[in-house]
Amino acid sequence: MNTTLRSTTDSQPARRLISEHPLALIPFFRRWKEGLIRDLVYTFISGMGFCLFFFALFGYDLPADELAKRWWHVFIIGMAISYSIHGLYGLSDRLLSRWLLNANAWFRSAYHVALPMTGVCAGYFIGMFLLHPEAIHTNFVTPSFILSLAAMSIFVACVVFFLFRALERELLDKEKLASEQRRVLESERRAIEAQLRMLQAQIEPHFLYNTLANAVGLIQPSPDKARLLLERLIDYLRATLTASRDSEANLQGEIDTISAYLELMKLRMGERLRYRLLVANEARGLSLPPMLLQPLVENSITHGIEPKTEGGEIVLEANVDATHLHIVISDTGLGFSTLASTKVGGGVGLANLRERIKALYGSDGNIHIAENTAGGVSVTLRIPLLVTASDRVEL
Repeated sequence: MNTTLRSTTDSQPARRLISEHPLALIPFFRRWKEGLIRDLVYTFISGMGFCLFFFALFGYDLPADELAKRWWHVFIIGMAISYSIHGLYGLSDRLLSRWLLNANAWFRSAYHVALPMTGVCAGYFIGMFLLHPEAIHTNFVTPSFILSLAAMSIFVACVVFFLFRALERELLDKEKLASEQRRVLESERRAIEAQLRMLQAQIEPHFLYNTLANAVGLIQPSPDKARLLLERLIDYLRATLTASRDSEANLQGEIDTISAYLELMKLRMGERLRYRLLVANEARGLSLPPMLLQPLVENSITHGIEPKTEGGEIVLEANVDATHLHIVISDTGLGFSTLASTKVGGGVGLANLRERIKALYGSDGNIHIAENTAGGVSVTLRIPLLVTASDRVEL
């Protein structure tokens, strides 16, 4: 007894269609997956309900020896009615689904009244023919028969109609709740992205001052190195400011920004800084929120490698499996000994990064940080494929 219900709150052309059996309005019957077999069983249960009702209505005062006969009579007719209604709903879903999608509430209400009444009449005649095939040759359509059939049709139509109306109201309430949840998630995402862009627009003063001071100090003794340092700074600023204006990027763009930053830091730190970028080719074009990896790389240098006398190495690895992009940023710096005081490691920075990933990807994405066996820290990001910052919020 499936039908197509339309959410009147959805103004988009591609509306969400929901086909459901009326019994699924009862929470107990929602534990089984929707399908033809389930609906046939549910229709049998609905038919049993009709049988019990009509048996109680017409068989309560019968002698004991006639109860079994009357029950069989009511059972056949009740099942014929129930499955006739089921068949009509299934047929109308195939033939009238487009009409149902565009029909207003009044037409849908009339539809949910007319179809059960038609099913009752058809089912009653089918049941009578199954019980008494010879009756087709007699005139059994009397005024009392018509009155009983009309009363039965109105009763069944009212039951089915109110079930579908209740189900439709419930679906509308769920859609409103889902829409509100989408709105809240979208607001949270926009707030986090706005905060990120504000932070991106603010170049770290100490980093910028130190880099310019190094360039000034190199002009006299090593002008070529000073020029190279300024060129790398320009490359880094160009990549960073471009990313700050984008709502999403791809992994290759993030790698370019990180590469410019690492080249700049290598000129400042010399051989104390080593790095490797190991990115699978199939991962380079995947969508990624801008500036998601940059804070992690900066943290590895600022709080892991730069304070270490002999320096260290940063390795960024990116691989793809069937469902997720995996990015690991590891270093051979000081490790957890300075982690508690770092911006990204144990404080507000990591918390903000976790909130950003949660807002963008929900439970599908996560970040994990751990200390390496040989020293230093590894940060692992797990990001779902085919999901970007702009289309994450869709329940």
